[in-house]
Amino acid sequence: MTASAARRRARTPQNERVETTQQKIINAALELLAQEGFKGATLQAIARRAEVSLGALQHHFDSRDALMERLVEAVMEPLSDQGSVWPDATLPLPERARSFVERAWHNIFGAAHYQAAWSLFFGCKASPALFARIDELRHHVDQVFYTRFLDTFPEVRTHHPNPEGVAAMVFAALRGAGVLELFAVSPSERHGALQVLTTTIVQAGSSSSA
Repeated sequence: MTASAARRRARTPQNERVETTQQKIINAALELLAQEGFKGATLQAIARRAEVSLGALQHHFDSRDALMERLVEAVMEPLSDQGSVWPDATLPLPERARSFVERAWHNIFGAAHYQAAWSLFFGCKASPALFARIDELRHHVDQVFYTRFLDTFPEVRTHHPNPEGVAAMVFAALRGAGVLELFAVSPSERHGALQVLTTTIVQAGSSSSA
């Protein structure tokens, strides 16, 4: 069970208040990362943005490193088994691929919080212990993604000679497109890239890919 699933398991009024406060802190931290970068996202600045006391923030996240790790979880949570990017596996392959790319883009890789996460990734390089933990989490998320992707697109596992490579390529393409959003990207350029990715998934799942 993931940490996020454990947090959702018991829904009491007190737990809901805790989750609401934590979500305010997470949102404030992601906003500051996007606007001020890693150095600007201090605990004091995050507490002010979230409109909570520093003591209250540290009650929920006892260190900046703990909060930063939680931010990575929050950004990548839609890729988990309970996430919101996975379409109905019974849909026809082209419709399934289109739905997946659209959901993955709008819920994760094209969202403002994903660009903010890159400030976190680059900023925490100065803290080897934190970077190592985040890299371990990234590796786990990648493996969950690859497995769930191939479960959602069993045709890729059946027909393509390197299904794991397809999953890795799709994730890399979405991640790269998300980073590109830091710059000026025209709607037509973005739409074209996502359309090609959709077509690539369909082709990888067709019998001709073998």
